Amino acid sequence: MKKIIALSAILTLGLGFTASAQQKKAVKQTVKTATATLPVSDAEITAAAKKNVNSLSKVVALTDNDKQMYQGLFETKYRMLQQATKNGNSTAEREAVYTAIDAKLRASLNAGQMAKLDAKPAVLKELTH
Repeated sequence: MKKIIALSAILTLGLGFTASAQQKKAVKQTVKTATATLPVSDAEITAAAKKNVNSLSKVVALTDNDKQMYQGLFETKYRMLQQATKNGNSTAEREAVYTAIDAKLRASLNAGQMAKLDAKPAVLKELTH
C-alpha cells in the first residue's frame, strides 16, 4: 500500500512539473514576418484592412457592399497571418494564406477589374501579403 501511495505521489508531482513547463509565454506586442510587421490588436487589424480596401478602391471602383465584403476579407487575412505566425512562423502557412487571398480576389473581381489590378503588381502584393 505504501508503494502505491508513493508511486501516485511521484506521478502527481511529475505531471505537475511537466504541465507547468508547457505554459505559453506572453506574446510580444508586435509580430514580425519576413515581409512586414503584422497588426496585433483588433483595432490595428481593422485599420490595416481599411487601408487595404482603400488601396483596392483606388484601382477599381467598389460599391459600399463590396467595401464591406473586402473589409471582412482583409481582416480575415490578418487574423490568419497572425495565427500562422503564432504557430511557429511557418512560411508554408503564410504562403497558403497569400494564395487563398489572391484566389478570393480573382474570383470576386470581374476580368476588367482584375486586369487593372494585375497592371499594378505593387498594389496586388500589398493586398495579398
